[in-house]
Amino acid sequence: MSKGYWVKQVTIESTDLFVEYIQTVIPWLLSVGGVVIAKDISQNSDLNEWDGGQLGVVVEFESKFAARKAFESNVFQEYIDLHGLGSDLSLSIYG
Repeated sequence: MSKGYWVKQVTIESTDLFVEYIQTVIPWLLSVGGVVIAKDISQNSDLNEWDGGQLGVVVEFESKFAARKAFESNVFQEYIDLHGLGSDLSLSIYG
């Protein structure tokens, strides 16, 4: 069976939300079988503190079905809705 992948980019404007996103979503991805295989962080400025920007990740799953199941899960969808990230999230699933 071929692997499945998320190619995801999200814009996060606040420091608190950025830290929470990293501390919440990354461990959750691991718990559902996702493995971050690449990441890119682009900050709005050269400041030493987060002042907004974009986080891009490629996440590998055991299959395209597993990648889709994680995306469609209530946990992920509720997190995105709760934090108003839906319009700032670009996510494609490949496999």
